[in-house]
Amino acid sequence: MRFEQLLHETIDEMAGELHAPAAGLAARSMVKGRRIRRTRRLAAAGTAVVAVVAVVVSWTAVSRPDATAPPPVPAVSTSPIAPTALVASGVLPGGWVVTGAGYQALDRATGEFVIMQGPMLPAPTGNRILIIDGPESVRLTDVRGTNPVTVDTSGLVGDYSWSPAGDRLTGGVSQKEPFKIGFAIIDARTGTVRKQWIDADRYDCSQCSFTWTRDGTEVVMPIADRSGGEAEERVASLQLFNADTGAPTRSLPVTAMPSGPFSWSPDGRYVLAGPPGTSLGWRRFDLTTGQSQPFPKDAMWVSNDVLLAPQDGKVLSLKPDGTTTATIDVGAPGRGLITLGPPG
Repeated sequence: MRFEQLLHETIDEMAGELHAPAAGLAARSMVKGRRIRRTRRLAAAGTAVVAVVAVVVSWTAVSRPDATAPPPVPAVSTSPIAPTALVASGVLPGGWVVTGAGYQALDRATGEFVIMQGPMLPAPTGNRILIIDGPESVRLTDVRGTNPVTVDTSGLVGDYSWSPAGDRLTGGVSQKEPFKIGFAIIDARTGTVRKQWIDADRYDCSQCSFTWTRDGTEVVMPIADRSGGEAEERVASLQLFNADTGAPTRSLPVTAMPSGPFSWSPDGRYVLAGPPGTSLGWRRFDLTTGQSQPFPKDAMWVSNDVLLAPQDGKVLSLKPDGTTTATIDVGAPGRGLITLGPPG
């Protein structure tokens, strides 16, 4: 992602969630699928953006003349929020739920939302969350902080995507000597990392980002279209790999990158995808014809007829042609990031 774009998007989010600015940047970056090629680049860009935004936003409505840093806080607070604080179920189509909003994560076992005090990404199903303490410190835990495990981040590039079942994550991995690139599969329960290397000469990627197909059996990577130069970050096609073996499975004529497993329609006909590193220019690709058409925003397929898209603290219900049919108020605070997931 270009620094200027990252800066503007971070200012927008942090103005709505002033209590944890650094966490907002990390969580927003993960979920929106904004790709940074290497961990060092992510860390450098993140540090610069946070520093600049702290000056530009000036904490908006909060005066901090002493500018002293707050003391360290635990990653999870056990103080629950009443289920009515956010809509957990019964309102969204298909029984889908709000899994997180701002810095609150849903405990599916109780229907309560737990306040998180750090960057986190809840699984779309189940009760696990990913906690990012820093570029080289990644943990997995239950929403209440139980069953924590630490992930060995050696070689990981800091770009993570949950599997549709919430049992695994994938992300890019690299090695300098000898040079190799590939993807990692992380077990959500144990934190075990399994690296799958790819043939970089055959499968050329620019922003080597990865996500899942809807059934969780394949990992998706964008093949680079270098006709516009490095700055363009164009996609020539999507290459899919077997998530268990790392073997290449198929190539799809999709010239953009899906943001997650629910970018794919349940019947497998359509996929929503956009240019890597940006939230603009989303399109709906018809995999049966190879044709595509503009789509108003990134969204998740609930069924073949209904999609959901968080926007400004609410959730939009969309038709497959992109028409908005309803705006659902889920009670999310401010402009914080909303994450959604299917029932179960």
